[in-house]
Amino acid sequence: MEAEAVEIAELPNILVFGLFLMFGGRAYAIARYLRLPRVTLLVISGIIIGPSFLNLVPDEIVGLFPIMSYIALSMIAFRLGETFINFDLLKTGPKIFAISFGKTLVAATLVFTIAYWIQNDLVLALLLAGLAPASAPAATLDVISETNAKGPLTDTIVRVLATDNVLGITLFSIFLVVGEIITGAGNPSQEMIAGAWEIGGAFLLGLVIGWPMARLAGALKKGKPSLLEITGFLLLCTGLAYQLHVSYLLACIVLGATVAKNRAQPKTNIFGTIEEVSEPFLVIFFLLAGCELDVSALASLGLIGILYVFARCLGFVIGGGIAARLVNAEPVVQENIGWSLFPQAGVALGLAVLTLDHFPGLGQFLVSIIVSTTVIFELFGPTVTQWRLFKAKETIQAAETVSSDDLPFVQKSK
Repeated sequence: MEAEAVEIAELPNILVFGLFLMFGGRAYAIARYLRLPRVTLLVISGIIIGPSFLNLVPDEIVGLFPIMSYIALSMIAFRLGETFINFDLLKTGPKIFAISFGKTLVAATLVFTIAYWIQNDLVLALLLAGLAPASAPAATLDVISETNAKGPLTDTIVRVLATDNVLGITLFSIFLVVGEIITGAGNPSQEMIAGAWEIGGAFLLGLVIGWPMARLAGALKKGKPSLLEITGFLLLCTGLAYQLHVSYLLACIVLGATVAKNRAQPKTNIFGTIEEVSEPFLVIFFLLAGCELDVSALASLGLIGILYVFARCLGFVIGGGIAARLVNAEPVVQENIGWSLFPQAGVALGLAVLTLDHFPGLGQFLVSIIVSTTVIFELFGPTVTQWRLFKAKETIQAAETVSSDDLPFVQKSK
């Protein structure tokens, strides 16, 4: 009887998940009617039903956001690896890296300059500069999926996303060590080793799991890797990354890239399976992300938060545009790449939380800045990305080609 009572008590939570998924299934049509990106609609809906307004979602479900973000973002990171299937590292790789490096360098420099000018705190300025380059691949990829975007700009956006987080996490790790040296807190050599392990260990883990995954997935039924096999490998990589204290996002990107460049199996089957299974996780992730956002944090945004948003966006536009011109990228890429990467969420917040252990007082201030600016970036960032994709004429008017009922939540493999 006691077990039965527990099961009955959990039924309202199951009902909430059912409503989440049903709403996610109709989000495309509603977003198209409102002329909003679907991810923005889901985040706004989460804010409305969350603690900031109506408080309709049970605390136990909101508390699932961390584990849901791990699962959803690991799937998104793995999908980024798909871009390496037809990616010539020697021919195209330097161009993509240059664009990513250009926007990262200029954005970090502008944020550092403005933060130091306002606060006169070298460590704070360094850490904010290290947080600026981080992007939100989930939101950006969802806009691409929703608009069925295809073309040189779209390809560049996806490939830059795959390198952005590598550069961003590396830069932040370096600035964290420099901050430790400036303040004299902790052991700089240990911090350098930890930072190197977080990056290098992630690459190693992705390679170690990716090699057998490419060969074993589909071994039971040739050419048809099963859902259990693929998700098992992916979640194994994510879980081990957490246990080994390495970046799970980098590990999953490398995992996807390793599978993409391996010729042992038809890769599209593997990535197509992940696209299918990620659909409900992404719907729940974006809705819970809205529930997690505290709109009242906007009241504490302050001058430094406003200028952080401005400097980061300006750095992306200037840095990405200049770098794209220097490497002779297509004109449509030169004009739009920086504008298309504004969304920022989980990665930046996760990095900001790391500062709490190293600089407790300063870390709390950093977290409050990132939390408040995340509300802004998640609401207007996807809209700007959608606008630039339309401006670049790389989107397909879904209403003229297929019904909304036929559209998947994520983009199908080519």
